[in-house]
Amino acid sequence: MLSYALLRRGNQEERNTIMTYKITNDCIQCGACEAECPEGAISMVGDTYVIDAAKCQDCGSCMDVCPNDAITKL
Repeated sequence: MLSYALLRRGNQEERNTIMTYKITNDCIQCGACEAECPEGAISMVGDTYVIDAAKCQDCGSCMDVCPNDAITKL
């Protein structure tokens, strides 16, 4: 399983920032992170969950709820 960290482009300040959270290969695809994300930034792509950096507000809810500690802060 691949893990992804997407690049945020064109936010309000028109600067590029790198995603601060990463879903690792330890993900068991339980869906807890997707359900917990208040911004809807996490979705299933293929057989893996990914974080959309353009939607992510870096709140950390996904990391807190992950039962397998598969989301890490970069």
